[in-house]
Amino acid sequence: MIKTSMKMMLAASLLMGGTALMAEQNKAPQTAKAPKLKPLTPAAEKAAYHLFDVLNLKNRIRETLDQQLALRIRMQPTMAPYQEIYKKFFSKYYQWDKMKKNLAKAYAQVFTPKEMEELAKFYATKAGKKAFLIMPSLSQLSLKMAQAQIGAHNKELKAAVDAKAKALEAAAKKSK
Repeated sequence: MIKTSMKMMLAASLLMGGTALMAEQNKAPQTAKAPKLKPLTPAAEKAAYHLFDVLNLKNRIRETLDQQLALRIRMQPTMAPYQEIYKKFFSKYYQWDKMKKNLAKAYAQVFTPKEMEELAKFYATKAGKKAFLIMPSLSQLSLKMAQAQIGAHNKELKAAVDAKAKALEAAAKKSK
C-alpha cells in the first residue's frame, strides 16, 4: 500500500510538473535536459498510452500550461502585454506527439505495464476521475498544513540552530 502510494505521488509529481514552465523575467533562460531513462518496452508504451488516453493527458497538460500562464499574469501583471507571445510559444513547442513517448518512458520508470493498466481502470471510474482532478489540490493543502504546523515552532528550531552554532564556534576556538 505504501509502495503504491509512493509511486502515485511520484507519478503525480511527474504529471503535474516539478518543472518551471516559464522563464523568470530578467534571468537567463535555462535549458531543461531530459533525464536518461531506461528503454521503453512495447508493453509499457502501450499501457502508458492507454493511461494517457484515460487521463486525457494531452489536453490536461495544455490546460495546465494555460492555467499557469494565467496565474503568473495575475501574480505579475506586467507580463500581461506578453500573454499572446507566451501562448504562441507554448503552442509551438508543446507537441504532444513528440512528448508522449518520453513521458511514457518516465511512467515506465515508476510503473509496470500491469500497474499502468490498473491505474487506467481506476482513473476511468467516477472516483478515479475525481481523484485525478482533486489530488494536486489536496497535496498542496497537505503541504501548507504541514508547513503551518512546523512553522508555529520556528523559534524552537532557531534556538536549537543557534545553540549548535555556538557549540561549533566554541569547539573551533578550542582546537586552535
